[in-house]
Amino acid sequence: MDELILKAKNGDKTSFTELMLQIKEELYKVAKIRLRNDDDVFDAIQETMLVSYKSLKKLKNNQYFKTWVIKILINECNKIYNYKNKKKLCSDDMLDNVNVCTRDNMEEKLNFEFICSKLNKEDGTIILLYYMENYTDKEIGKILNLNENTVRTKRTRAKEKIKKYL
Repeated sequence: MDELILKAKNGDKTSFTELMLQIKEELYKVAKIRLRNDDDVFDAIQETMLVSYKSLKKLKNNQYFKTWVIKILINECNKIYNYKNKKKLCSDDMLDNVNVCTRDNMEEKLNFEFICSKLNKEDGTIILLYYMENYTDKEIGKILNLNENTVRTKRTRAKEKIKKYL
């Protein structure tokens, strides 16, 4: 991945495209939990790709490429969300029977519908990034502009909310 990032920073569009293809599923999952419909999700991902390509030379540490792109994606999702003044984050029709993979001590499988309906969008994003994408609290903090301890606290509280409903 480092080689692709270096090539992309030097203007190689093919390398940048390959980088985006490698993380497309993560981008989709993050955008899907934050936005209501696929059109908005794809708009956010497309805008993220444009912003990322234009700003790639500003990336200081190549090892944080995915974190950096996801942070851009979340900002784009927030712009779309705020622009459309959506009241409800997730709708039942787009989330039926989609299961979230669990990690370590989480014994029950959670589905997106449950997460979206019981948690606010920030908590839902933290749960998604931590349990589905295996990001650390520190990485999630960088993405969401939160302190690592704040992320840990929010994740713990979100787990407690989920446990109450289980």
